[in-house]
Amino acid sequence: MLIKAQYLDHDDLLSYIAIAEEGVRQSGFSKSTSTNKFDGSFGIGPAKADASRAGEVENTVNTEDHDYARLARLIEAGRANSEDYAWVEVLDPDREFSSIGVGTMVDWECDVYIPEFIKLLSNPDELSGALSIMQALIPSAETLGLNTKGLPDPSEMKNMSTVLNGLKDFKVAPVVIGEDSCTDWRVVGALNKQWIHQGASLADRVRIIGKVKKIIDAKKWYPFSSLPGMNLVNRNERRRMEREGPSNDSEKDQFIHGPLLVLDYLAIYS
Repeated sequence: MLIKAQYLDHDDLLSYIAIAEEGVRQSGFSKSTSTNKFDGSFGIGPAKADASRAGEVENTVNTEDHDYARLARLIEAGRANSEDYAWVEVLDPDREFSSIGVGTMVDWECDVYIPEFIKLLSNPDELSGALSIMQALIPSAETLGLNTKGLPDPSEMKNMSTVLNGLKDFKVAPVVIGEDSCTDWRVVGALNKQWIHQGASLADRVRIIGKVKKIIDAKKWYPFSSLPGMNLVNRNERRRMEREGPSNDSEKDQFIHGPLLVLDYLAIYS
């Protein structure tokens, strides 16, 4: 299996592979021996002599274990021993998700994306930079007689900038939703920014692997603020939001509706 990861939690992977293999490989080597044989002949006229020489060559290759190799071995072990590893390779999500339990490892091909609401909260620097450029360009645009109708006025942009700067203190984690057209079930989980690979789009058809932390039925809403790393509201408020759901349509962007599995993502890869 050739793996290209967008997200791979190194710490969790080491923990899982240590259980599967009763330890963690650090390095290894392989040794092979080959025989080289030289055959030839020489002579003048009818007289000819044959010569041959044989020798052994030993090749040694030192290797260091890699996270991609560890992930491939873990996937192979999980699929081969699904009961021992509580591993579900999802082929029929309606059937398998409806009977799944907390602690199960989900192995599923699906479409993933980060909600726009979360993009703003988890990466305010990007929007703040765009806003700064806009603030700098508007006076020049007005001087040149360009149409700036519809753009926020300077006081509004200043307020937006203040809000975005305040969001930087929250350090909100990116949240990834996985879904597929063949089912109403979805998966959701927060990512550790440390393990997001450079250039990851997190908006692709991928395979995800994650451990089930919570199951939300079809009649319930689940607040994004209850995911690890969100740091938006206190515990009591999170509990209230989980019980009551959104109080009006404007709050729905802060929630995701069931049926839903809340995951602790291990890997997002293709």
